Amino acid sequence: MIDQHHGWNTSFKPLIWGLVLSVVFTLLAYFIAAEHWLSGWALTLTVFGICIIQAMTQLIFFMHLFLEPKPKWNMLVFFFLVLIIIVVVGGTLWIMKELNYNVRMH
Repeated sequence: MIDQHHGWNTSFKPLIWGLVLSVVFTLLAYFIAAEHWLSGWALTLTVFGICIIQAMTQLIFFMHLFLEPKPKWNMLVFFFLVLIIIVVVGGTLWIMKELNYNVRMH
């Protein structure tokens, strides 16, 4: 059921699907890292890919991407999300690399 005034879905079904998918992606990333299913760059790229998929899931199911009458705001939110992910993940990887280098030097 679509709310004609806002254009948003007023049903709880998409919210439940979004919640379930978000929990599944979070647990998948956790178990891949905790159980050492992958290592090195394969682990990094897999977790980063899961992060992107989860972000898209949340944009679609919780922020109603593609349902807004003016999609420019959706794209602005998406590009800001991508920028934040690049800064946080890239900065974290850079800091961890430098810490690893400094620990080996001493």
